[in-house]
Amino acid sequence: MTSRVAAASLATLVLLFAATARPSATSPTLVISTARAIRGDGRYAVTVEGAFDFPNAVQVGYPLQLVVFQGTRFVRFPIGEAPRTGQADLLTDGLSLDDLPALVAAGGPAPADVRIVSLSATSAVLSLPPDFVPGLATAQLFTILSDGSVVSNPLALVLP
Repeated sequence: MTSRVAAASLATLVLLFAATARPSATSPTLVISTARAIRGDGRYAVTVEGAFDFPNAVQVGYPLQLVVFQGTRFVRFPIGEAPRTGQADLLTDGLSLDDLPALVAAGGPAPADVRIVSLSATSAVLSLPPDFVPGLATAQLFTILSDGSVVSNPLALVLP
């Protein structure tokens, strides 16, 4: 009898103090490792390489976005949606998590020839609007998720 009471007490203690496992989301890792541009016919094509959280990026509705900006001029490429372009003063000191809602609200539809030319697990080729000029530009990835936003490292590139 005492062994049953001891076993029941032990089982109760194990159940009370056992850690429960709960599912949790992890933040995606967004990294841009290289970016380069070529100029042809008066406009730029930019190749961006890095870690794009590709398994999620190809799912319908996943909010991954790639932005290229030069000063306050930007073009934003939401994966699976039409690109947007415009001006945003918030970009003068770079793109931060706090800037994302304003950036997403800024600008308007990009011309039809501004688009993602190709997208793979580690690279994207983008066609920029013609108002980008020779000089420095910055490429950055971001996503806005229900449990928090993530912004990649900014990577400077030269538009020749």
